[in-house]
Parts: sequence; C-alpha cells; structure tokens
Amino acid sequence: MADIDHLVGQLNEQQKEAVLENSKPLLVLAGAGSGKTRVITTKIAYAIEKLGIPPYKILAVTFTNKAANEMKERVKMMLDGNPTADECNIRTFHSFGAWLLRRFGSEIGLGSNFTIYDDDDSLSLLASCFPTYKKRELDPVMRKISYAKDRGLSSTDNLSSLKVDSTFKRMYEAYEQKLRRVGNVDFADLIGRSIELLTEKSQVLSWVHNRFSMILVDEYQDSNAAQFNLLKQLVGPNCFVCVVGDDDQSIYRFRGAEVQNILSFPSLYPGTRTVKLEQNYRSTQNILEIANSVIRNNKGRHDKRLWTANTKGSKPNVLYVQDEQDEALRVSNILLADKQFNQSAVLYRTNAQSVAFETVFKRLGIPYKVVGALQFYEREEVKDALALLFLLTNTKDEVNFKRMINKPARGIGPGALETILSFSSQTDGNLLAMLSLALEEGSLSAKAKAGALHFLKMYQHAQAMLEGGELVDCANFLVRESGLVDHYTELDSLNSTSKVENLEALVSALGSYDSSLEGLLQFLEQLSLDPTTLGSEDPRDKEGVTLITMHNTKGLEFDRVFVAGLEEELFPGRSSESDDDVEEERRIFYVAVTRARRDLYLLCARARRIWGKTSFQHPSRFLDEVDPSLVAVQGIRPGSFAQGGYQGFSSLGEKRRTASEHTFGNSGGNLIQQGFGSKAKTFTMQTTHASKEGEALFPLGQRVYSDSYGEGEVVEVRMSGDREVIEVRFHTGRKATFISKFAQLEKLGSD
Repeated sequence: MADIDHLVGQLNEQQKEAVLENSKPLLVLAGAGSGKTRVITTKIAYAIEKLGIPPYKILAVTFTNKAANEMKERVKMMLDGNPTADECNIRTFHSFGAWLLRRFGSEIGLGSNFTIYDDDDSLSLLASCFPTYKKRELDPVMRKISYAKDRGLSSTDNLSSLKVDSTFKRMYEAYEQKLRRVGNVDFADLIGRSIELLTEKSQVLSWVHNRFSMILVDEYQDSNAAQFNLLKQLVGPNCFVCVVGDDDQSIYRFRGAEVQNILSFPSLYPGTRTVKLEQNYRSTQNILEIANSVIRNNKGRHDKRLWTANTKGSKPNVLYVQDEQDEALRVSNILLADKQFNQSAVLYRTNAQSVAFETVFKRLGIPYKVVGALQFYEREEVKDALALLFLLTNTKDEVNFKRMINKPARGIGPGALETILSFSSQTDGNLLAMLSLALEEGSLSAKAKAGALHFLKMYQHAQAMLEGGELVDCANFLVRESGLVDHYTELDSLNSTSKVENLEALVSALGSYDSSLEGLLQFLEQLSLDPTTLGSEDPRDKEGVTLITMHNTKGLEFDRVFVAGLEEELFPGRSSESDDDVEEERRIFYVAVTRARRDLYLLCARARRIWGKTSFQHPSRFLDEVDPSLVAVQGIRPGSFAQGGYQGFSSLGEKRRTASEHTFGNSGGNLIQQGFGSKAKTFTMQTTHASKEGEALFPLGQRVYSDSYGEGEVVEVRMSGDREVIEVRFHTGRKATFISKFAQLEKLGSD
C-alpha cells in the first residue's frame, strides 16, 4: 500500500490544501489540466487511511462512467492491501439514481425490474400517446420534456419559464402517465424520481444521511438543476461536501447544465472554503495564453488564470483558408510532413464538418478515427436485440413490444396491433397476456394469428429458459427464433456489413453476468447507463488522427490540435444570440484550445458548404479576442463579402463557381486537384446512380427524416443486385445504409 503522507507530499500547495481541508464545505476550482482527478482520488484515500472514514460511507459522483471507473482504479491502487477498497461508492449521478431506485423504488410504486429508456425509446413512448403525430413532429416536444425534467420541473408544475403552450403540458402529462403505467423510467427520471423518493419518504432520507458522511462531486460545472437539488437532499447535517469543477469548462447547457450551480456554491453552503488549482501540467504557456485571452471576456466566471512550469513553446497558428476542402488539405499537408497521426486531433463544432476531412484523408491514405460516430449500442440490429431482452424483463414494455412484434415482418400490421392492444385494460398492461386474449378472441386474420402465436410461444419458451438459468442460450434463442439473424444475414450479404457479428457480440457479452433475471437486469442497466460497455473503442487505442467534436473532447488531450471552422454562425453558432449563449460558446473554445499539449492550429474558411449551399463566411469573434502577438498568421484574413461578389480561386485549382454550380461530385465525375507544395495529385470522384434518371426512389442529395436518426441527406445511391441501396449521412454525423424499397425514411422538401 502506498504511503498516504508520501502521496500528499507529491502534490503542489493548492492541491495539498484541497486534500487536507475536510471540515468546511469545499469548492475546488480546477482549471484545465490542473490534476483534479489526482486531488479527488488522493482525498478519498486520505479520508480512509488518515481520517478513518469507512469506504462505504464515501460517495464520489462524476459525469461519465469512464471517469468513474478511472477513479475507482486509482483509489484501489492507492489503497492496495485494504480489503474494503471496493466498497467506495464511485458512480455517475445517473448510476447512483439507478442504485437508489433499485433498492427503494418500491416505496414510490416503482418495481425493481424497471427498464431505463433512452432518447429513442422515450420518443416512441410519446408517439404511442399521440399516434396522429409524426415522430419528427414530436421530437422537439420530447427534447423539451427531457429539458424540463433536467430543470426539476414535473408535468404538474408551472412550466411558464420554458415558454411552452397548453398542448405541451398536455403531452408531457400524457407521456408521464404512460411511463409510470408501464413501470419504466427515462434517463432524467433516475434523478427526478430519486428526488421524489427522498422528499416523500423520510425513512429513506434518514438512511441516506446515515449512510454517507463524505460526498464529493467531480465536474460540478456540468450539473443541472435536478442534480443540484439531488445533492442538496443527499448532504446530511453531519456530512462533509466537496465539489470540484471549472466554470470555464461548463459546456453542456444544451443538456440543462447550469453554470450557476458552481458559481453559487459558497452562498448555498455557508463557510465554504475555495481552493483554486491554476497550475496546468498539460500545455505550453503560449497555448494557455490563447485560452486565457479569450475566456477572460466571459463575465459569469470565477477569476482565475492558467499558468504552467512547462516551456513557452512555439506560437499557435491561425490559418485562413478558402473553403472546407482547402481546410482539410492544409491539415493534411501538416500531417503528412511528419506523419504524427496518433498524436493529432481535428476538433470541430458540428459532426457534419468531419465529411471533408474523411474524404481527403481517405484519398491521401491518412489513417483516422471518428469519435462520436454511431456507437455499438445505437446500431439498429443491437437495439432490436436489446428490445427483445427488455421485453423479457418487463412484459408491460409497450415501446419495445411495438418495435419487435412485427420485425421482421410476421403479418401483424397496424390493424392487428390495435386489436392486440385493445385488451390492455383486461390484462393490467401485460402485453403477452394481450396476445393470448387476442388469439382466444379470434378477431385476427390467419396471417396475423400465426405471427402472434409464434411471438407468444417464443416468449413463453424464453421465459422458461431464463427461469432455468440459461441466460446466454435464452438470448441466442430470441435473436434467432425472432428472425433477426436471418433478416440481418440478408442485409449483410447485400451491403457487406457485419450486423450479425454485432448480434453475436451482444449475446456473447451476457456470458460475463449471472445466468439469471438479476444478471440480465444488471447487464441491461449497465449498458443503458454506459453505452460504451460494448463495441466502443477508446480513441487512444486506435491508430490515426482523431476526428472529434469539441464537446466530446472533455478529458482528452493531444500533442497537436487543429480547431476547424472558426467562423461566425458556425462557431459561435447561428442560434447563439444571447449573452449566455455566447459565453457558453466561448467556454467551448476554451475547452478545445486546452486539449493541446504542444501545437495548436486555428482554422477559418472564406466559404463553406452547408446543406449543399455555399455560404461566404466571416471570421469568428473569438479570433478577434486573441492577442495578435500570441499567434503566427498564415493566409489572408477575409473581410466582408458582398453577396456573390467574391471571385477568389480555391485550392482545388479551379475558379470558384456560383453556389448553384458548386457541387461536390456528380454523376459525370469531377476532377479535384489537390496541391502539396510543388507536387499535385488528381483524383476522379464518381457517384453511381441507382437507375436511369428519374427512377431512383431516393435521388442523391435528397433530404430525409428517420425516426431513429433524425434529419439527413442521401450521399450515395447504388444497385446491389436488383435492389437500390442508399447511404444517408445524418446531421449528427452518423451514416446508415438502407434498401430503398424498405427504408422507413420520410422525404423532406428543400430549404
């Protein structure tokens, strides 16, 4: 076991002060790269070894499962030899909520086998309440409901602060009633219903106050109003509370994060001691000066300034480029000069900006990985298999029942489904019982009857297998007997994908859990709370340049960082109009810059294609806030452009065309010249059309809407045998492949 005095002695004075203060409420303002995780883990080890606090009485909360797992491992290393080290309760807020509700949820009518709905499931449940609406119409309503819950507002509260009408209130109430009727929770409920439990059941509140004598919260700047209220409930009269965070890195307001939580902590907890961690161990001083010069323009922040004992380093570079293709080429040129791919990252504000980089990197043979692309847990085939398992644990789960009762098609159309669900009141919402009654009643068509009988017998057999302790075999049985394996085998052969392998990986993962209902519930809960449990790779584990949004870079660092798209209406975005919006965007810039250890490049384009249209850009105001003496500038800074007035030449070796002509690839193929110094490479881009002109079900460039992925655009159309196959890139940056004839996509008109 490491000597705790030695560990504390290795800290700087401010870090040491934070570890040793354990009597007053403590606010630790931890700047980027200042070693806050080291402080928190040392503080936990110190509390156990020196203060004699039992590990099970310590609750440490952070915001990602990855961070929680890293903390657990560090504390265990520090306490090596202490058999109680595993008893430390180190979790995310949502994981803690699930932990509490599994134990005491019955006190407020919530069964212990509840399913945790993700965003798609929640939207499907709302759609079931209002079948006359399309999902894309209900999507913003669902997001508003989640936002309300994050603000701690229930459907019965005054919702005037959300600027919503009576229709929204009615929809919120209907959604909430149905959610409680089926006995499940959405993600926000893990916090909201925990507050409900602690507020209404004094005996549970007393148990919590007796259980925890020390509570630590990491990344407190990212807490929302509901989490703020939960913390107030958790902190008992004899409990030491410490929050750690950085108001300058509060970048999740769109999720409901409230920077005021960390700003107001001293006023809420009288006698608070504030410790500032300002020494940065990551970046050069020149990079930190860029970050300091911009973030100081924010008014809603604690006063602090990052500094480092590291070298001054080279000056960061500002690169003014022609367009997104030139932007990608300039970055490629720098990368190819030293081939330090693994240590480099391209950061952008929106996922869609990765397209140009992916295209150019592929053609130049630059290895890369896209972080934030479609995750294993979000893939259609995986969600289908999980839906079968969720229904196995909760036979009232209407969302997952509707997803799978006719997938793959088994003759149960909308009319048959309506008939089955009409027996709800007679079965207390048990969907398998509804199937049984519908079969007995005899109103289903012969085809629907056969499909319903097969589905019912499949689940009866699966339930018997699970009761017999055959979890893996049960899951294997469900994905095969349901027809999913055959369905995705056909799709794999058409598209050269590996969907069946993903089903196999999911089933195999169950082998690590107890072969029982409890084991299945544990597996499903962990996967719901941490989608990276399966099939996701740490970007640091793969070869190549990291392509990543600025929001996804929290906790990461790279030797060299390229910050792309520093243009008004992109960064800050066009919707960022209020002072609070701009301050949030400025914090995002601060986070992006402080990911760089050694080299930093800031890129700004004169023009950019957005939804197929060329827009002339203006430099981001954040570039104006950087002291010119701190940077080396390359290229000519664009000024104001008269509409259609700019006639510059792009790096592609061609005179810029008008917006209507400036397409990237067409059926005839375009020659794209890419220059690197005195050398140039020319590539031909061909786009294959699925059929004769006018026959394609989804033409190239068609904007579409998917219930699963949102809005997107058709980026490739091809034939596979006699079937038209299309590839769609969605606004989130995700790509998905569909067979046109069967694609559940809604065509959208042009802007």
